Amino acid sequence: METFLLYSNILLWIVQLLVIFALVVLFRQFGEIYLNSADAISRDGIPIGDYIPEFVGEDFSTTRAVTHKDLEGRPTLLAFISPNCDACRDLIPEWNQCCLDHREKVNFVLMGVGDREKMEAFVREREIHGRIVWDRRDHFLRDFRVRVTPFAFILDEKGIVRGKGLCNGKEHIEELLGKLEDSLQTGDSQEGLR
Repeated sequence: METFLLYSNILLWIVQLLVIFALVVLFRQFGEIYLNSADAISRDGIPIGDYIPEFVGEDFSTTRAVTHKDLEGRPTLLAFISPNCDACRDLIPEWNQCCLDHREKVNFVLMGVGDREKMEAFVREREIHGRIVWDRRDHFLRDFRVRVTPFAFILDEKGIVRGKGLCNGKEHIEELLGKLEDSLQTGDSQEGLR
């Protein structure tokens, strides 16, 4: 009888540990599902209506410094990309097409984050339209509150965020450009916060 109680007690502990493990995995999965949901991601980034933060980057073609002031004076689509991101690679052909279609009205700027050598290879391997700015201080993602790439902001001519979100293709780019048009048509005069 004592042997039976001993084995049943051991078996109960094993089952209990398996249940605890399953709960940990389940809670972790719920967290990942939330963090990767469109709602959670759309809450990322600088709030709509705020100015973009001050930054200093490096123009990939000229190696000259680029700051937030260089983006003022004309609406800008600002997209964050990483050389390790497959979605970023897939975005480039559609980015190029939208850049050609809208370059008369909007600046197209890619903010490159990550390793410099990998970013150079990324740029060298494909034709990319628009300006490419590299994050030489590794601050862009933190300062712009971006968790995933490709992520984009549409800015008005004053550098105020008028739209934001994931930027996986032409439909996302067009949606962001539409948000800029909407804010211009409604005369959205809400000033940003600096």
